[in-house]
Amino acid sequence: MHNFIFRWIATLRQNYWFLPSTMTFGAVFLGILIPVIDTWLGSDWIQAVGFIRATGVDGARAILTTLAGATLGVAGVAFSVTIVAVSFASSNYGPRLIGNFMADRTNQIILGVFVATFVYCITVLSTVHSSTETSDTTFDAFVPHISVYVALLFTLAAVGALIIYIHHIPESINIMNLTAGIGNKLHRAIVRMLEEEDQLGRHTQDASIEPWRENPQFKDELTIYAKTAGFIQEFDIEDLSDFARKHCVQFILHRAPGDFLVAGEPVLSARHARSGDKSVSNYMRDCYTQGANRTDVQDILFLSDQLVEVLGRALSSGVNDPQSAILCLNWLRAGLVAFVQRAPVQQAGTHDPVLYRRVSFEDILDRSFDEMRQYVAADRTATLHALNVLKALASAASRQEMVDACVRQMQQLARSANELLAETAAREEIETELDKMLREIESREG
Repeated sequence: MHNFIFRWIATLRQNYWFLPSTMTFGAVFLGILIPVIDTWLGSDWIQAVGFIRATGVDGARAILTTLAGATLGVAGVAFSVTIVAVSFASSNYGPRLIGNFMADRTNQIILGVFVATFVYCITVLSTVHSSTETSDTTFDAFVPHISVYVALLFTLAAVGALIIYIHHIPESINIMNLTAGIGNKLHRAIVRMLEEEDQLGRHTQDASIEPWRENPQFKDELTIYAKTAGFIQEFDIEDLSDFARKHCVQFILHRAPGDFLVAGEPVLSARHARSGDKSVSNYMRDCYTQGANRTDVQDILFLSDQLVEVLGRALSSGVNDPQSAILCLNWLRAGLVAFVQRAPVQQAGTHDPVLYRRVSFEDILDRSFDEMRQYVAADRTATLHALNVLKALASAASRQEMVDACVRQMQQLARSANELLAETAAREEIETELDKMLREIESREG
């Protein structure tokens, strides 16, 4: 059940159909309800309202048909523009960022407004009829005036949504807004993790997790192996801790959210559990989720990897855009500064109910700069800015280990730039800046 719920929630976060579908069902409901209200009120109320004139059957049909056709046509154009924007972002910024565009609530709501307006008009149109006589009964003409005016209001809302949509699409593929969105998510994820660390201790549901060790080591460990290939998306740490205390077992995580597993690789183990204990085994299989995509629920490195991916494409030979790379470095720094200014995360003790590692500042720093070094070092402007980012992190660091990690990355980046840059002046400038920065860092330490 836990796996199903998590997959369902993760799917809803990144799908493009849920909100439009919900709004469409709401439109069908209104298209049935409001004509019933029209039937109950009748048309006498129109005489009391001076600025409203009664509409005939043909007029109501013409209005509803026109509105339905117009909104459906605009919805098709909006959908096409969205696909073009997604294609542009995928080719220029990386295919892993498609989920950010598909999860855009503004696009989903606007598409829902168009489709819901069309469905509402069609539903109301089915209730409009002229007077009809049969052998048994006579049906009077029926025009749902309130429903027609509500359709006009929905159309005005659709026009407003179109204006918003025209403004929003260029903004959503603007590289400054794109990097800002990822950077803010990274910053919030880091701050949330550190605040939960301070308030609730290390057993929290939204922790950023690293494996305790890769493989089982003890004979009394009941180990669960992956049945299919895919990414680990989430572990239910809180429930694992409660279960471990109740059943006097200890869980060891061999993989972390974001890791890719193939069938037969170990996922987690339970120490002191009886071999073949199906209750523990079944519970262990239900406490983690595996899927085709990475998520940012417990995987902070997924967000930093996205910034690195955009940076790498910006500095590729086909694009050569160091300013976009500088944006990525700035937003990466915004997240990491929140990390260096706080005390180190509390790691698990050997007697804790669930053994796993928290992602540390050094983990994110090394992962990000190791992956981007080959791109950054080949550009003089990006290299100098990266050195300044590392210097700023070292200056804000709360402990010496963080400073040492920043200095190590600065020296490695400078060595790579010395090998990759062809211009002698650029190599000398980087060497001079590095020496100057290292002296400033040493003077602060002293």
